[in-house]
Amino acid sequence: MAIFVSVLCVLTIVISLLLVILRPVWMFYLFLAAAAFNNILAGYIYRANNLGLPITWAPADFLSWLTLIAALFVPCVKCTNSSVIRKAVFILVLLSAISLVQGMVMSPRNALTHSRVVHFAAASVFALRYFTDYNRVKGFLRFCVTLLLVMFVLHILIRLGIYQPPISETERLVEAGGLIGERGTRSLIPMFYLVLVSIALGRISGRAGKFLISIIILLVGLAGVVLSETRSTYGAIAVMLSASLIFMRGRMKISVIFVLAGLIAVCAATALGFDFLARFRSNYGQGDYSLPSYYQYRQSWRGIEYDTIISSYRRQPYFLLLGRGVGAMHPAAIGIDPEVAFYHSEYLGWLDRCGLLGLITLLILFFACLWRSFALARSDIPPLRSFGAAMFLLMTALAAEGFFHPVFSHYRAASLLICFVVILANWQQIYMSLTEQQEFSEEEQTDLEPATADSD
Repeated sequence: MAIFVSVLCVLTIVISLLLVILRPVWMFYLFLAAAAFNNILAGYIYRANNLGLPITWAPADFLSWLTLIAALFVPCVKCTNSSVIRKAVFILVLLSAISLVQGMVMSPRNALTHSRVVHFAAASVFALRYFTDYNRVKGFLRFCVTLLLVMFVLHILIRLGIYQPPISETERLVEAGGLIGERGTRSLIPMFYLVLVSIALGRISGRAGKFLISIIILLVGLAGVVLSETRSTYGAIAVMLSASLIFMRGRMKISVIFVLAGLIAVCAATALGFDFLARFRSNYGQGDYSLPSYYQYRQSWRGIEYDTIISSYRRQPYFLLLGRGVGAMHPAAIGIDPEVAFYHSEYLGWLDRCGLLGLITLLILFFACLWRSFALARSDIPPLRSFGAAMFLLMTALAAEGFFHPVFSHYRAASLLICFVVILANWQQIYMSLTEQQEFSEEEQTDLEPATADSD
């Protein structure tokens, strides 16, 4: 199986060399799919001894560069006004490129190992040139829903023990009497379920699309969050559902529905013996089922990350402006490895790699996206209103999860998530294309009316 998947990955990369010129859009979507399932593919390649290469690789490592080249073959629509979001994306891409070069100079091996953190740059450049038409945006949303539904089915197979991914986790839930197998958080990307929930809530609040389809998407997203048992995503989904009340009519009724749905989920999980709160306990699996105290949290790796990076900059304050670059190592106070190059916090990640410039730009990007998406959520055009509400909810949830988990610096999730930001940056071109479509439809309908009257 490992050899078959590895050879298939090689053939995909070879075929992609032609797609760069002939079908650059296919190249783009192929890269997004490969990045989403990067850990599964890399796991099979590792089992196949990397096909002779000295380090483990994955298709997304090569497809990211091909996507960057494919962007040159996408016709560029001239932008009349450069929005704050667009400028922030450009700055983050530029700073990421500088941090990669910096890392290759200071610690080449570590930088090469962690270079996947800048994969989002290729998706950003392509998306800025491509998402200038409403039909393209609609196709991207359909691709996202389809991709994440496939991920959800795969997640269920993992939790039921039917499919064993090549990357196994040490923490299992067999002892809890719940579903067997790993939680899938290393093989899959639970944060993507926030995308499904935001799209569903955006469709419902904007009254766009079929209501039944929106409900199905919403239920799949919520079920995926519960299955993943990721604490930060639990918090992010709570923030998202609370923020959705801004756009929903009948807030009291919706609040009651949310509470009832939560109670039903808890009762169903209890009846099945599925303890989805196990991850919130300290020393789970070792007989201690109590909630962690503040002291225990402070002594954990997540709790000491801020102290670690502050002490690093105190020793070397000259890195504070532009950061230490990709692959920078820091001493770890706890854990197996003496040094680490990964931080759970999104904000610490940008501060560490790109310094204060990166962190400030990221904060500006978040605020600009929230402001613009909230304005679009008040639009008179249903598609824009739906997308604006979805983006506001998604960015609110990502900003909350970013305190405890990488978001736009997540080497698997960022390539897809950044596309939503770019779509928001190109809202003027998308609005113009949508307006032209509506005017064309009205003219076509007007032309058909006399012909129908004559036939009568």
